[in-house]
This record gives sequence, structure tokens and C-alpha cells, in this order.
Amino acid sequence: MRVISNNMKNFVKATLCLVLLLVTQNALGQNASSELLRREVKIRDQTYGYRVYVPKNRNPKNKLPVMLFLHGNGVNGTDNERQVQGIDQIVDKNPDFFNFMIVFPQARPNTIWIGDMTAQSLKALDQTVEEFNGDPKRLYLSGFSMGGYGTWTTAALYPNKFAALVPVAGGIIPPFQILAFLKKTFPSEILTILDASDPYNALAKRIGNKPVWLSHGSEDKAVPVTESRKISEALKKN
Repeated sequence: MRVISNNMKNFVKATLCLVLLLVTQNALGQNASSELLRREVKIRDQTYGYRVYVPKNRNPKNKLPVMLFLHGNGVNGTDNERQVQGIDQIVDKNPDFFNFMIVFPQARPNTIWIGDMTAQSLKALDQTVEEFNGDPKRLYLSGFSMGGYGTWTTAALYPNKFAALVPVAGGIIPPFQILAFLKKTFPSEILTILDASDPYNALAKRIGNKPVWLSHGSEDKAVPVTESRKISEALKKN
């Protein structure tokens, strides 16, 4: 049985606020937040920047939950800015919502949250936990649209790493044909799910009995809402 705690509900509210803000700010072309810490990780010979939100009044001796947030399509890049446009405007005004740390990695141009992009995001998360005394037992994974897809694939690859999932407008089957060269970058675990007779059930079994809060607009033109509905039904059966 998946139990949604009050803490989980707070994470959901915070996530939906983040998504609404990010979509709005990206559309308006707002400047990136200067309040979020800048950090880097290395994967093989590549350096990836990421940003970190740390509550200003935190007690360094107390372990705080940490959320990994995977952005959607349209803000990929190498500037380490576009994925956090305007974030400080909402987190500073709503400290009760954001009493946890948030890690914002940035996927490279023309990539999705798979392969090295997954690796750099998880390394950023682990580095944040170590640097700021995060609670490894309270790690949360969320993402919007492309990041929603990344939420599901990352959770499938690391089913025991996260305490709960908050995917927004994501799915399992991409709304486009996966090109052969791109499919070669997919881990075998994900290919097994995609090639299953029922990918949604295969994903649900892989994730196990983990708390999940899905959110998806019924009028979404980019990612069909049926993706989230099918996942929801599969999760209920497992």
C-alpha cells in the first residue's frame, strides 16, 4: 500500500509551484536566479554544472530532505542558468513550502534524462547530500515533462534510492519514435521495460511499493495524459 504522508503532500505542493514558475519564467525570458549555489560534477571527461537551493535558516547540524528536480525540454544547455530561471522569487517568499534542499542539474543540448545525463544528476544529488548534510533516507525525485520521463526512468534504474516520486506531465513511451542511435544509449533495464508487452506494468513492478504522486494536465499537447493514467492504473495493481 502506498501511503502519502503530510511531508509528501508538502513536496507535491512545492513541486507544482516550481513547475508553474519555471514554465512561466521560461516563456517570459526571465533572468536566472543568482541566489542558488553553483556547483559542478565530472562524469568521465565532461564537467556539468548544477544549482542548489539551501534554506537560508537551516541548522547545519540537522539533516534535511533533498529533492532532485529534472527540468523539461527547452532549457537544456551548458550555461547552468536556464533550468533555474526565477526560482528564488518563489522559494524565498514561501519558506514553509521549501524547508528542504533542491538540486537542479541541467541536461546538455539535444539530450534527454538518460545515460550520462542521469549519471550527472545523481552525482550532483549525492554531492549535495554530502556537502550540506542532507538526509540520505529522505531523497525525493521529481521532474516536469521531459523531466517527468526522467523521473520514471531514474526511479526504475534506482528503485531503492528515493523515498518518493513526484512526476509531473511525464510518461514511459515517448511521444516520438526513438531513433536507433539514441536507443543504444538506453540502459538494458529501461529497454526491457520499453520492449515489454505491457511497459506500464513492467515499470510498476520495477518501482515497487513506493509512494508516488502524479500530476498531469488533461489538455497537455506535448505528452498525452494517457501516459500518466496508464502508469497510475499499473501502480494500483502492483
